[in-house]
Amino acid sequence: MKYDQKKKINRMVSELNSFISLISGGLDSPVATYLMLKRGFKPICLSFLTSDDRSHSLKRKVIEILQILTSYTDYKLKTYFVDHDFNLSHIIQNCPRKLTCVLCKRLMIKIAKEIGKREGTNIIVTGDILGEQASQTLDNLHSYNDIIQDYIVLRPLIGFNKEDVIVINKHLGLYEAISQKSSGCHYYPEYPETHAKLIEVLHAEIRIKYDTLIQEAVNNAEILEI
Repeated sequence: MKYDQKKKINRMVSELNSFISLISGGLDSPVATYLMLKRGFKPICLSFLTSDDRSHSLKRKVIEILQILTSYTDYKLKTYFVDHDFNLSHIIQNCPRKLTCVLCKRLMIKIAKEIGKREGTNIIVTGDILGEQASQTLDNLHSYNDIIQDYIVLRPLIGFNKEDVIVINKHLGLYEAISQKSSGCHYYPEYPETHAKLIEVLHAEIRIKYDTLIQEAVNNAEILEI
């Protein structure tokens, strides 16, 4: 088979196996994205910018991380940047403070689903490590199940520990970029819920204007080819 034909077929297969990758400036999600790249999947990246400073340090950090990841693929990384501050402010104003992390993650997944519809994929990849953060305890991970029907959520790092992830980051040349200081999220509650009950979450969500938040987030997202 000629090289150009093989390249075209590889491209077609990759397009069929695209996925939405929730990616941040942390250690975990870039490694999860890389592991899917290794399996021949094509990422469409989604990054939520919270509390980004005037120098856009968080956004610049994510872009640098993605630029490093591009060395492991033949494709440019299409990336959606969503300003998440308004969404989190809306959640805090209308819902119990302890549920902020759970409700934030549920909204992220809902936005990822909407982008998946537009991009033609029902696969979402996260950098979740079991118990690593308040939103990643077993109970809280279970509290997302009702919103991922008809979608496939993959968590390549679910059984990893932080030392495993750091080793891979250093191997990939990501560690230095990820270790750079950047603006952090200012919305983290003092006492986050770690054992969320779905009925309590659903009751809180009655006060969230999901349709408006999701459509505005996707329609106003900045889209870059990195």
